[in-house]
Amino acid sequence: MAPDQLLPRKTRLETSYAFSRTFNSRNMEYYWYPLWCQTLLDLVAGVPNLIVAPQFPVWIVEHNDQLEGADDGDDPAEVEELERTAQGEKAVVRGMQVPGNNVEEEFGDYEPEVGVGDISFASTVPEKAAKSVLVDFAVVGLTAVPQSGEKLRYGGWRITAATSCLLVEVKRFASRSLKDDELDADIKGHIAEARLDLVVQAGYIFLQDETKDSIMVIAAAGPYWSGATIHRSEVKFTMDILSSNDPSYRPPGEQFSDREPKWNKIIRLDGTSSTAASEARLRTICKKMREIGDQKTNAK
Repeated sequence: MAPDQLLPRKTRLETSYAFSRTFNSRNMEYYWYPLWCQTLLDLVAGVPNLIVAPQFPVWIVEHNDQLEGADDGDDPAEVEELERTAQGEKAVVRGMQVPGNNVEEEFGDYEPEVGVGDISFASTVPEKAAKSVLVDFAVVGLTAVPQSGEKLRYGGWRITAATSCLLVEVKRFASRSLKDDELDADIKGHIAEARLDLVVQAGYIFLQDETKDSIMVIAAAGPYWSGATIHRSEVKFTMDILSSNDPSYRPPGEQFSDREPKWNKIIRLDGTSSTAASEARLRTICKKMREIGDQKTNAK
């Protein structure tokens, strides 16, 4: 049988895979990542400068004076490593301490909570005084200019601007033993958890980019999701809290408070009665992301 015969689209397979009690016996959120990654890739497939970035880091640094030079696209750590290699010195590898896997075996729908900073599978170069969060997925708009004959490893293009257009936070699905009102309540609880995380992530985005006034977000629990546009003015208290440990931060005299973003109704990506509405929402998000990219390009 040919691979594409009698098989549904990938998102259907990814949904079935995540719901499977055989393969996702612990009802973990990670099994929903393929569905959302595929959904986002399909969403921006026709827009060349929009990319999907899984596990996207957003951080703030007290004093970041390291700007990329106009004639060099190399990272400082990369240059230092190349120089050490050229001098015949041994490369220094700094490993991260990863907690031992001594967690007792879990059953059913329980998933152990792991803080965003507890485990990282990526090799990183830490910056001093940096605070960060990892976003499950981000759609990033890139602006690039051709660079013929320079830095071939960059593919002949130089990135001149990058802006976060969309943040997506995915939580695990509700307990599969629940039904009706209890199921709905559990889904809403996981969506609410994702919404809270997104408010913090948006705060980091606004602190990182002082010119950014809003960011689109999606809060998901399995295949169910709700979207909103979070505005800078709605998360001033969160931004104040995130900045409070910075010695250079001078708090304002006024007391800030957060306002609840206008979240739209929770719907399912592939529900019998909600597929059309979900696709329409996603198309609207894609249109807005394309407009953001056009505005950045015209501002250059």
